[in-house]
Amino acid sequence: MITVVSGTNRKGSMTLQVSMLCEKILREKGEEVKLLDLSDLPHDFVFTALYGNKNADFEKIVEEYIYASSKMVILSPEYNGGFSGVLKAFIDGWNPKMLRGQKVAMVGVASGRSGNLRGLDYLTNVFHYMKLHVYPDKVPVSSVHTLGTAEGVHDEATKAVLEKMLSGFIAY
Repeated sequence: MITVVSGTNRKGSMTLQVSMLCEKILREKGEEVKLLDLSDLPHDFVFTALYGNKNADFEKIVEEYIYASSKMVILSPEYNGGFSGVLKAFIDGWNPKMLRGQKVAMVGVASGRSGNLRGLDYLTNVFHYMKLHVYPDKVPVSSVHTLGTAEGVHDEATKAVLEKMLSGFIAY
């Protein structure tokens, strides 16, 4: 199973729309896929699930979406030149020993023109530290606000780039 993670808890985000497009592309390629929207995390997970604390709802999400998957596609919006705090806190709740060798692909999402490449570099370092295998073809989706609406991404060039990257990731 491949898990697609929408790396923000902002409601109605374009990151979620691009995540849903990735999920759709993977399903059309015959893959079993689950989409995790970080806005569905328990609102207090940073205080109740990390650093030795227990939160059954958080642990169930991590088990179902992260540990049970064979691969992950992480979509990371740009937050202050990096990635979102909620994504960082979510990753901090993972046990790296449960993930050694797992494969992960990344898509950066930004209103600016770099498509969060800097944030993807930082996220790559985090995943390498955790001993995950990072797929080298990272897709920066820039000017995301011009590519679609709250109903979805309509830009054909973006769809084509994502389809090419995801096809390669399936074979990875």
